[in-house]
Amino acid sequence: MSLRPPRSVRNNNPGNLERSSIEWLGLATLPEMNAEQRAEQIFCVFRSPMFGFRALALDLYNSWKKGRMTLTQLISRFAPPNENDTKSYIYKVSLALDMLPDQPLHLDNDEQLATLCRAISVQEAGYWAFDANDLVTGVAMSRLPSASRLVA
Repeated sequence: MSLRPPRSVRNNNPGNLERSSIEWLGLATLPEMNAEQRAEQIFCVFRSPMFGFRALALDLYNSWKKGRMTLTQLISRFAPPNENDTKSYIYKVSLALDMLPDQPLHLDNDEQLATLCRAISVQEAGYWAFDANDLVTGVAMSRLPSASRLVA
């Protein structure tokens, strides 16, 4: 018997981004989804993890640009206490980034943004479940000029 992959892996959504009014680039269309993905009511389903990482990187970067400059501020919004053990989440991500929770982030730095995306994907899935190339490509795609529109 094989273990069922975590929801973030099944949905190609490393950050478990919830559905919203944002029409992310790379969202899977109904014909591209399997039956389980079509039944998903809460989280986005992406065509591939690369698009999931792109959306996660944009979400985090945009939140940072709006003034959430530390892991404590960013993760408290990303994984709120009413849905998560936010303190534990912040602690584990801060260990992965080798920084203090209230130390300023520099998400204009691709390496730090990618490391943060990886740490969040590990927290969401319980382990590293994605290909590093999808992470690097997704973060790079989030830096393209058209990415500022979120959907391009």
